[in-house]
Amino acid sequence: MKNRLYVMKMSCLLIVSVMVLLSCENKMLEHYEEPAWLKGSTWDVLMEKGNYSIFLEGIELAGFKPIVEGKSILTIMAPTNDAFSGYLSSKGYSQIGDIDKDELRKLIGFHLLYYSYNKNKMVNFRPEGDLATDEDKNINAGLYYKFRTRSSNKVSIEVTSEGKQVTVYHLERFAPVFSHRFFNSKGIDAKTNYEYFYPESQWKGDDGFNVSNASVEEYEIRADNGFIYTIDQVLDPLETIYTEMKERENYSLFFDLYDSYSTFEYDQTLSSDYGETIGVDSLYLHKHGALPPIAMEWPVTSFQDISALSSQSYSIFALSNNALNDFFNRYWKIGDYTTLNEVDPLVMRYMIGQYVYGGSIVFPEEIVNRKVMNAYGTYFDFDPMSIADKEICINGSFYGLDHIDTPPLFASVVGPAFRDKVNTPYLYALEGSTLLNSFVSSDVSFTMLIPSEAQINSAEMYLMSYTTGKVLQEITEDGMGEVSAGKLQSMVNMHTVYGGMGLSSAGKKVLATQLPFNYWYIKDGMITNNALFNRIIEPDFNGTLFVPFQEITNNGAPWSNGKAYSYGSGEVFFEEEASDGLAYRIAVTNDARYPFNSFSQLLKKANMVVGTNIMGLSMGRFIAFIPTNEAIKVALADNLIPGITNGTIASDGSISAESIDVGMLQNYLFSYFLRSPENVITTYPYLGSAMQSGVYKTASGRNLKYSDKGNTISVQLDDRQEVNVTSSYDYFPFAYNDGGFHLIEAIL
Repeated sequence: MKNRLYVMKMSCLLIVSVMVLLSCENKMLEHYEEPAWLKGSTWDVLMEKGNYSIFLEGIELAGFKPIVEGKSILTIMAPTNDAFSGYLSSKGYSQIGDIDKDELRKLIGFHLLYYSYNKNKMVNFRPEGDLATDEDKNINAGLYYKFRTRSSNKVSIEVTSEGKQVTVYHLERFAPVFSHRFFNSKGIDAKTNYEYFYPESQWKGDDGFNVSNASVEEYEIRADNGFIYTIDQVLDPLETIYTEMKERENYSLFFDLYDSYSTFEYDQTLSSDYGETIGVDSLYLHKHGALPPIAMEWPVTSFQDISALSSQSYSIFALSNNALNDFFNRYWKIGDYTTLNEVDPLVMRYMIGQYVYGGSIVFPEEIVNRKVMNAYGTYFDFDPMSIADKEICINGSFYGLDHIDTPPLFASVVGPAFRDKVNTPYLYALEGSTLLNSFVSSDVSFTMLIPSEAQINSAEMYLMSYTTGKVLQEITEDGMGEVSAGKLQSMVNMHTVYGGMGLSSAGKKVLATQLPFNYWYIKDGMITNNALFNRIIEPDFNGTLFVPFQEITNNGAPWSNGKAYSYGSGEVFFEEEASDGLAYRIAVTNDARYPFNSFSQLLKKANMVVGTNIMGLSMGRFIAFIPTNEAIKVALADNLIPGITNGTIASDGSISAESIDVGMLQNYLFSYFLRSPENVITTYPYLGSAMQSGVYKTASGRNLKYSDKGNTISVQLDDRQEVNVTSSYDYFPFAYNDGGFHLIEAIL
């Protein structure tokens, strides 16, 4: 009985065990069963779909089969057999195996994008990745339009300007994806602008995108290792703007000019990662100095800078040989250049820079609607529909211009510095001052003096040539040194007046320069500046103050925003030296021949001269109305000067008196000065000055009435007599860095 029970128990256990095992097996089979959403690798999916056998053969021949079979996550742009057959026929191949291995790898690799992108990400890729908010997705939507592919060129050997051979590495291509959101963000029509560059393709991306020259036929086909998009054309691998321009002989002059700025930059990361494989120690990247690096496939060298890599591009508006030669004949030839190669490199850099856009890829509607400007703030002005040569490139867009008007920068008031060889040093002064771009706008007009090379040399400044380029230098105590930006700014501002009214050949006129408290004086067709004019009061000066000027025209026409002139001085116009201001001159004067000597002696009698300064005038600028020596002599004789009794002037100019009340004399003499903070001084007084007629507070606290009567100037202290400014100096102000003055005919 016990045995029977034992057997029954064991049988039950066996049955339960079998059932449990069967149940577990079913669960394991269920766990490892392939989910319904798995489609196989991208290779498998394309094999199953059929009609992609030529593309798959190319993938295998190019060595990309392992990654397509699943060893990498990727996105594939797959051309149909019909598309590939048409492509091979157009290139003269009977079968895909006829293509050179390196060329085939470049071609097939251009269809294989790194990483896996669904349709939404292709339409509006976000460099922030999954961290992008809904708000982020609407900022520059679609403008991150470039996707990294596995297509690249072999390294090339280039020669530097020093004659050294270097190995240049070529980075992988990025394929352009033009989505409907891309064109919406730019505010331009998708079909018109896309087909402008791809006339043999059709825009079909109103709800999606076109990728380079191809339209998408089927979106977002899922595979285990990425997505597939079928396209109606084979993607022709794009080249750089540099390569496209180089291969067009009609742009050889512009290309050579651009290429003259080539630099080759050693890259440590590339050298470490790929140098040994290639068999070299050092790898370089081809750049172009301050110009956009159009020979580089990437705008930056870091693969981690996703934002820049996916959005930044350049647009080059290259001038044909015909356009450049024509411009030379009507512009630089007038400026005494004999050949295009002779034109200064800085001039050429600015010439090229006006036909470069570094912001993004530019489409024709953006040019027509004046949506893009060059680095100098001027719009690109040509008809895109008249352009024969145009191309979308890896790194932007290429336009070929067969005719140009004078570029806005060269047509502006600084044009003579770009055109005339004799004015080249002043161009370097303009650039070194950082003010050059401020003279381009047509919204503001200017009158400008253009100093020649000889005039700049007279200031001991010289344009020096070095292997690194040309530099404007000056003689210093330690030898030659680069002229500072501050000094150049002062010189440029001293040569510029707001307003394009020009210079009159008759009459007298004071013009305020862009350098505050510095002026040009025009008299009967001659010109000088305040620093030179101030010399007229120096007893031993016998030089020439006023010199002739001559208008420089744009080949007989006016410049776009003003007038330019040369001037006949042997010295360049500069501001008055800061170390030799008006207060200093008045304080140290002891020569009776100076017209303000007697006033200076009165200040000394009032104990107002402290060393080389005048008491109370050290804060800010001041204006003085100074009686002539003769006027003070008469007033002393009549005891009209408060604080001085029976004063006289000796033959050497010194003043003596029977008695002096210093306090009273000080208070009186302060009435001859207008200063801050009692007044806001923005200019010195002269006929037509911005200093308006009115009542001003003197340093003594008394009121001074200033009157500009159009042809004379007068001043009146309180209710005392009105006194005229002497006409001996044409009512031109003596203007210094710290103050300005007029001589008046009598005491106040």
